[in-house]
Amino acid sequence: MTVATPRKSNAPFKDKSKLIASIKDFLTKNSAAISGQGAKISEFFEMCCFNDVVEFYGKNKFTVTPQQLGKTGEFVYKLKANGSHEKFSFFEVEKTDKSGVTWKFHIHHNLQLECAHQTGIFYTADIAVVSAGSVKREKVAVYNQQRSYCPAKSVQTFFEVKHMGPFPELLFSYTGLVVNFFVPAGRVKGVKHIAPSLLISGNPNLHTKAISAFVAARFHANILAHLFARPSTIYSTKYSKLFVDSAP
Repeated sequence: MTVATPRKSNAPFKDKSKLIASIKDFLTKNSAAISGQGAKISEFFEMCCFNDVVEFYGKNKFTVTPQQLGKTGEFVYKLKANGSHEKFSFFEVEKTDKSGVTWKFHIHHNLQLECAHQTGIFYTADIAVVSAGSVKREKVAVYNQQRSYCPAKSVQTFFEVKHMGPFPELLFSYTGLVVNFFVPAGRVKGVKHIAPSLLISGNPNLHTKAISAFVAARFHANILAHLFARPSTIYSTKYSKLFVDSAP
């Protein structure tokens, strides 16, 4: 009699309590507290990725300051696309270079970005790094109510977060966002940002690794996977990534 051997699942798993602990530790370090938001592990993973993007700037000698905290100092993550950016927290990162030029950016959660090739159409980025003060709150033709969004020219970089294992259709579909919502032309040497990136909790196989390399070479975008096992991938210099320079 042959006993079947269970197949190893490709579904990413991590104890939710570890993600929550990571979020609490990060916010405590930055003089804020978690507001009790989130229920799904995918939401906690997204919060951790948001924090890790902020950590990248902290490790690159930016001053990192949480903004628009709640009444008792809690950091209010924006877990949905709808809602005014003025009602949620974000991080401000600032650095003055050797020539005396000061760079200041805002890191938002679930912010709508305007298309780089057509005004008035939008995509909601899970994490967006934009020029300070560039987010608008106004009514546009395609919506019946006001929306918060950032014009394409002020977008420095953005990140899409997926709690799943990488697969070809996901990786290729991400390139459409890069092509339509990121403006690489005309950028000058200045502040280094991580290039637009797809952040994935699960582990890649040989095929998806090959696709990730193709995406990096052709679209100058990152596919950063296996983040449950390597949570420091986003901010650590140990792991290779593509970067873009900031526009003034």
